[in-house]
Amino acid sequence: MKKIIIILFLFFVASTISGCAGKKSKPLANVDGNIITVGDFEKRLSKLPPYYRSLASQRKKDFLEDLIAEQLLYEEALRQRLNRDSEVKELLNEAKKKILVAKLIENEVREKTSVSDTEVKAYYEAHKDEFVTPLQLRASHILVETESQAKEILQELAQGADFSQLARQYSKDPSKERGGDIGYFSKGQLIPEFENVCFTLEVGKTSDIVKTQFGYHIIKLTDKVEPRARELTEVKDEIIRDLRGQAEKEGFEHLISNLRSSTRIKINDELLNEVEVKPPEGQLELERSRIEGEKRGR
Repeated sequence: MKKIIIILFLFFVASTISGCAGKKSKPLANVDGNIITVGDFEKRLSKLPPYYRSLASQRKKDFLEDLIAEQLLYEEALRQRLNRDSEVKELLNEAKKKILVAKLIENEVREKTSVSDTEVKAYYEAHKDEFVTPLQLRASHILVETESQAKEILQELAQGADFSQLARQYSKDPSKERGGDIGYFSKGQLIPEFENVCFTLEVGKTSDIVKTQFGYHIIKLTDKVEPRARELTEVKDEIIRDLRGQAEKEGFEHLISNLRSSTRIKINDELLNEVEVKPPEGQLELERSRIEGEKRGR
């Protein structure tokens, strides 16, 4: 009985695989004898970046039409014997070289690079000071063009007016739509005149008039988030990315070093110094204009 069940199970699996394979080989389109199969369609779809793959999945007919257009253009290029064009051959050789090099690096460097949990934890413990969030402030502001208008707004605030309502009414900054809220920021992210005042305020307090290149501001500090050490779980992906990057860099340098050590290389430095590198077309004129402009500015 067990044997019968096993045979039936294997038959079911084989039938399923065969059915999937059969579906993939079915033609979606026939372009003058050139078949685009379900498998071709799915393969091309899978190579798209996630966002475009999602769009193409929703507009499958349009994506298939693109594949048909590509096939038509390819056949026309062959009909015109463009594959025999010397420039095309050179480009194909360059592309082939880049593809082979990329595959070699993938095989010999990326696939041989791994980062263990132990390495991640050790790096975290040794660099804890790098994973501290800076002091963050949150503020709202009202921006007007004249000092006199700013003084009038200060008077309204002193009489109990709502800051966010006044921002919506008077401010010329786009943040007026949010009641003047500019969100969270840390040191060095805003213009100094504005930022320095923010770091002297207490939460809930409003500044005096602050003049900047944009006009006259009235600032209210709405929140303050103290520095905090980020947990390992929060930064693990960052650490893995950094460690992998460093390991891959070292692996690449090691690969190049090994290849150079087993190859005879001779460079003609004298001839290299004689090689002239011409600037791109139009670059010479741009450079001349830049130099003349600098001379006039002196």
